[in-house]
Amino acid sequence: MQPKTIQVTPAEMEKRIARFKKLPPQSKIYESQGIPSEAYEMAAAKALYTLMAPSVRSGPMSGAPPIIADDKLSVVIAECPPGDKPLLHAHFKTTEHFFCLTGKFLIRWGDQGEHETILEPFDMIAVPRGVCRDFTNISDANAYLLVLITGGSDESYNDIGFAPSEAKKFKDQFGEEVASKFETIGFTFMK
Repeated sequence: MQPKTIQVTPAEMEKRIARFKKLPPQSKIYESQGIPSEAYEMAAAKALYTLMAPSVRSGPMSGAPPIIADDKLSVVIAECPPGDKPLLHAHFKTTEHFFCLTGKFLIRWGDQGEHETILEPFDMIAVPRGVCRDFTNISDANAYLLVLITGGSDESYNDIGFAPSEAKKFKDQFGEEVASKFETIGFTFMK
């Protein structure tokens, strides 16, 4: 028996569209949980916009996804001013993919970020699970990076650990109380 197509109304399809201009940055979503925007932006990037996630419980980048999909895929756009970068971190149960949309990004990996490559528009890298990584906008203007994260379950997405040197830097600036609030949304601070 051949599969049959389904019919979707325009109103139903509208619920499956992420309108970039309407997306709040993730840093604003977590303010209500006592996480200062400046702390989230230091940890993750100046602005992360989540377009799609498996659920609202699938990690610290899924605060209010306009599209909830059952594909176990998170789709995020990182907007970075020149020099902006997240803390060096690892994903232990998910694979993170970076696709350069505009500008140039320095991608570093290794426990100290000792290896690096540069992504230019339409270049992509898939960083394996368990590898520390970060990205830095090395352009002279705002640049955009498409971030795709794949995992096996919603729980897999609560797997981000900051490298020990970065964890210390974060705690020195924002304190243990803010760090503990980060842990409630899926981040850990490696020792």
